[in-house]
Amino acid sequence: MVIVGIVGAPAGGKSTVARYLQGLGATWVNADLIAREVLNQPPVVAKLVERFGSEIADAEGKVNRSSLAEVVFGDDDASRAALDYLESLTHPPTRNEILKQIRQSEAQGVHVLVLDVPLLFESKWDRACDEIWCVDSPWAHRLQRAEERGWDASQLSKRETNQLSIEDKRRLSHRVLRNDGSLEDLFEQVRQLYAKLNDCSGASSPDRHCFGSDDG
Repeated sequence: MVIVGIVGAPAGGKSTVARYLQGLGATWVNADLIAREVLNQPPVVAKLVERFGSEIADAEGKVNRSSLAEVVFGDDDASRAALDYLESLTHPPTRNEILKQIRQSEAQGVHVLVLDVPLLFESKWDRACDEIWCVDSPWAHRLQRAEERGWDASQLSKRETNQLSIEDKRRLSHRVLRNDGSLEDLFEQVRQLYAKLNDCSGASSPDRHCFGSDDG
């Protein structure tokens, strides 16, 4: 089984690439979806309300992610402490579920698994990957997507504060996907790389040896 990690800046198109790979036949492990489920577990919600106040939860007892984002995303000490606390609650169960899904996929004979983790390098998930693909998109394109999610430029910048720079992500990745044109342009790059993965996914060492030196 080949594990492909997907990285990039916020609103850069990582999930778009992961979803497209799933459509091509890969298995998508979506850490953001897993984390959302963990975040809304009653014991976690209760601890967040105790720490940050009742406005963190809505009337249905679920976490208000916009309110939480205002608390944890920033470059001041209070924001960093809040983020550390949030991660102490959510990272261990999220990590366990990711590992569970990886093991299940391997047991089921999955050929290509896409590991979509927002902080892949920072949380050391890169060590589990055979390939790491960076989705690189210009700021203006990312801001447009962010605004579609209800974020403004300030909120987008705050979400980048606690991440590696896109320059570092490009440098640490095996392949860079340019997301500065049409979706079809992006998907064509994905199709080409996925075809190479499929060609060698049954090999004993199927990972980066499948690619020529001029693919990155």
